[in-house]
Amino acid sequence: MHALPKLQTALQPLLSRQVHLWLLDIRQFSNSLAEEALEIMSSDECERAQKFIRGKDEYIASRWLLRKVLGEYLQQTPESLVFNRHEKGKPYLANHALQFNLSHSGHWALLALANEMELGVDIEQIKDSRDLLGIAESYYHLDEFAQLKQQPADEQTPYFYQLWTLKEALLKALGVGISAGLENLNFTLGEKISVSLSPALQQHAVTDKWQFHQWQLPDTNYCALAAASTELPTTHWFDPLGALT
Repeated sequence: MHALPKLQTALQPLLSRQVHLWLLDIRQFSNSLAEEALEIMSSDECERAQKFIRGKDEYIASRWLLRKVLGEYLQQTPESLVFNRHEKGKPYLANHALQFNLSHSGHWALLALANEMELGVDIEQIKDSRDLLGIAESYYHLDEFAQLKQQPADEQTPYFYQLWTLKEALLKALGVGISAGLENLNFTLGEKISVSLSPALQQHAVTDKWQFHQWQLPDTNYCALAAASTELPTTHWFDPLGALT
């Protein structure tokens, strides 16, 4: 588990074996940027935004982050980007080697990018009122639940969320949803994070070599990155409000 590094405010080339992570604090997302977001969003995205009862502002900010950042890397106007979806719903850009994944929770939105490297990212906002042991017993692998119960009481919550974010990130990298089953991934936490997949998930994997990073964000949020790579990719963090506005 790493602390959040200092965010860079200048765009850099995306090299091989690198992952660039763009972290947006939605509390700092101004009304003028929300107006810009609506101008660059597709008609389908704008229509979807109007259907939100809660989370509308977060959705609009996330679409701004996605389109603005991808537009910079691809040297295209943000509004010209057209997203396709795989069978299970994972979005992608046709005819581009650039891979991306987006997550948001609470007031954070996070976008990860890499060249020719399948990846997934997840942020989770801690909710202390949840029955974490009960959730883990129902949905986690038996080995993970056993490890969770062995943690000291004050360490069970962070351990639970470390596992949760890793599971979500890898499921997103595989291009499947949470309905694929959290119990079908068995993570072992330590200095090096490892995972074993059930046969049902192995058929979706482009590789059996996965690398993982984890960070603790401010306000006790956790996030994880899963990358299909034989080596641990280097990561670089960026502030979109500093680099793109």
